[in-house]
Amino acid sequence: MSQSPGPLKRVVIACRVMELELNALLPECPADLDLEVRYQDQQLHRTPDRMPAIIQEEIFAVAADAHEIVLGYGLCSNGIVGVFAPNQNLFVPRVHDCVALMLGSREAYQKAFQERSGTYYITPGWVKAEKDPLGILENDYIPRMGREDAVWGIHEELKHYSHIALIHTQASNIGLLRERAKKNADFLGKQYAETKGSKAYFRRILFGPYSEPDFLCLPPETPVQQKPFLI
Repeated sequence: MSQSPGPLKRVVIACRVMELELNALLPECPADLDLEVRYQDQQLHRTPDRMPAIIQEEIFAVAADAHEIVLGYGLCSNGIVGVFAPNQNLFVPRVHDCVALMLGSREAYQKAFQERSGTYYITPGWVKAEKDPLGILENDYIPRMGREDAVWGIHEELKHYSHIALIHTQASNIGLLRERAKKNADFLGKQYAETKGSKAYFRRILFGPYSEPDFLCLPPETPVQQKPFLI
């Protein structure tokens, strides 16, 4: 007697910045879905020229077993341009960066930008991993250039922003993260704000549906291009 085939396997390759949000949703995974989430170093976004090769290597590593592959990335400064799935469909959120994912939709991101364009958003994942402006200053800039030049550099980099806003995605204890986010705002001389996030986009990354206009569906051997993200 032949055995019935097991559930089809879906692999999500995602930036670790959204690990808190995605992991919080994994208990909702349907019993008939074989789901694997593989996280990549969130520091990659600071070197987008390195991203395509690293993500492509991860895709190749899972391609033999995956029925479909989903990216937990936006365009990310063209950091995913050129990647493709060799044997299956590749689904990609149609956003520029993780802020739209954290806010729950492209529409929510557009509304937030229109209401307060001078906002630098930080997420729970960035704060927890000290990849926020203070973390970048302390762990990257100061060791490379010394405190005086580093402090000048981080202020210069963010001089056009008026607010530092923490996106509260309800995926973690916000207390310590809020304290750290406020320290960022105080140090940089910005107004502090807090923005309510959503799990909606993250839920769709894990469980679908992968429908337009929020996702691109790329057939096998079809590389990601920049143009669809600019429409």
